[in-house]
Amino acid sequence: MKQPDKSLIYPLFIPMQGCPGTCVYCDQRKISGAGTFDLEKAEGEVTAFIRRNTGTRKQVAFYGGTFTALPLGLQEDILLRISRLLDEGDSLRVSTHPLYIDADTLSRLWRYRVRVIELGIQDFCDEVLKASGRNYQAELAYAAAVAVREAGFTMGVQLMPGLPQSSAASLQKNQRMLLETKPDLLRLYPTVVIKGTKLARLYERGDYLPLSLREAVMICADYAELCAPSSIRIIKYGLPSNLDMAEVVAGPYHPAFGELVKQELLRREIKRDPKRGEHLYPKEIQLLKAHGAGEPDQ
Repeated sequence: MKQPDKSLIYPLFIPMQGCPGTCVYCDQRKISGAGTFDLEKAEGEVTAFIRRNTGTRKQVAFYGGTFTALPLGLQEDILLRISRLLDEGDSLRVSTHPLYIDADTLSRLWRYRVRVIELGIQDFCDEVLKASGRNYQAELAYAAAVAVREAGFTMGVQLMPGLPQSSAASLQKNQRMLLETKPDLLRLYPTVVIKGTKLARLYERGDYLPLSLREAVMICADYAELCAPSSIRIIKYGLPSNLDMAEVVAGPYHPAFGELVKQELLRREIKRDPKRGEHLYPKEIQLLKAHGAGEPDQ
């Protein structure tokens, strides 16, 4: 398990570019708030970011699409033009699909100073993957994660609790597989129904029931307690806080979802040890008071 990376991160969004298909839940253009990727504009932004933070370790991160599924020439053009702007010790991060990981790809990414790879696995159960429009099986996702880790990269995994066909049994399998996969980083995105997606149509027909906010918070808190002893660092809970609420049809979206999870974890800690509640830091007191004193909405 690698030590936590202290780099400053500058995000670049390539929404939907390279994606092999549209999953039932997905509209990256709405989630990222970005349109098409402008490489020249990105070069200017990264140059300014590098100059502002000279002397600090930095990382430029590509989010929102399937980076390694982009045409090879475009991948190399992006990687070359952005990596040559970096200072010594800086690096790149990419988010991609488990289908598009192999030895040649990993070697190429390393050569261009990519040091973190996040895999959008979403779920480790075949029936959930099939129902969600993911065109691979859990075995392939696991193999991709192992390959990334063994190649020396910092490895991240993205999971989406509450996808179609999810169950208590599938949740247990995901937790077990997460510990077997041993990622350095984890993002948890409880499934939200976004307007215009296939999932929205399933929901409107009554064929899909999303998690409640409370269920999603509890599941994420369970993951946090599972990950802590294994040094798996959870770096994100929930979709971005700037998501347009008008685009949300249903599901456990909250602009401060991560705070709700931290609130629940602190409540559990106090319940296990009541004396802990007598020695709270000011920030912890504020956390307990925030977003209402009661439980998350049903």
